[in-house]
Amino acid sequence: MAVLTAIAVLVAGAGPARGQDTNGKAKGAKAWRLDELRNAFCIQFLVEPGAASKTLPEGTRPMAASQMEELHPALRSVVESQPEFASWVPSNLCLFYFGLVEADGHRVRDKNPSKSPMLGFWTVAAADSLSGARQDLALEVITNSGRLERSANTAGLDIRMVRSSFGPVPPDEEGQPSSADRYQIRVRKTQIIWDGRTGSDSTPPKEPLARTWRAEGRRGGWVNGQLAITPVWTRAMIGSLKVEGKDDLAKFLKASPIRFVGPAYQGGTGSLQFGR
Repeated sequence: MAVLTAIAVLVAGAGPARGQDTNGKAKGAKAWRLDELRNAFCIQFLVEPGAASKTLPEGTRPMAASQMEELHPALRSVVESQPEFASWVPSNLCLFYFGLVEADGHRVRDKNPSKSPMLGFWTVAAADSLSGARQDLALEVITNSGRLERSANTAGLDIRMVRSSFGPVPPDEEGQPSSADRYQIRVRKTQIIWDGRTGSDSTPPKEPLARTWRAEGRRGGWVNGQLAITPVWTRAMIGSLKVEGKDDLAKFLKASPIRFVGPAYQGGTGSLQFGR
């Protein structure tokens, strides 16, 4: 199952989350159009349960990997082969780079791929403390676009402007060029660098990517979000990940027994909806 779908499915039989209608859509949702998906991928990792509890908002509790029916195979292999990590909490940082994002009638785009408008989500698997209903919590919603930041903040979604870059890996000390690409992003005091390439073989995804998440609103309460994309291709990602920093995201990534990157999704269109 696709990475993003695997972490987004709600507990079977559970009713809609608070602030959602019977179709699962956020009430009064804003809708952004997402087009020309240039690349999207997630970093999958595990968080120690005590640390996760301290990070989550009041009224929620972390969900152990062993409790989840839908779990990425890379994480499941760690949990099954190393039982000491069964209680650890699945988490992921997903980044989406587009040729065009249309928000509130404004078209945000750049022909230069290195300046593609980006949306990102850092989520942790959690459950409501009372009902036990699954609700992936977005601890960070990020973008590299000031226009998207203003549009989201006006609607009550706390989205953070971050520095993000994409381009070739610089030449080595002897001036030899590299054939690898570099994705670099800084979230608060965490810097993440991925150097590598996508695999040569591509396949059409078996199903669209779909994510449902909740985040604390700028003016209190919850903001419910849904992201759906129909990509054209998916490819493996081959490379290395480097994490620097000392805040929560950096600490969690460094302490995780696994940091799985990929696969990459490219092409296609989608939408982002969010509201209370």
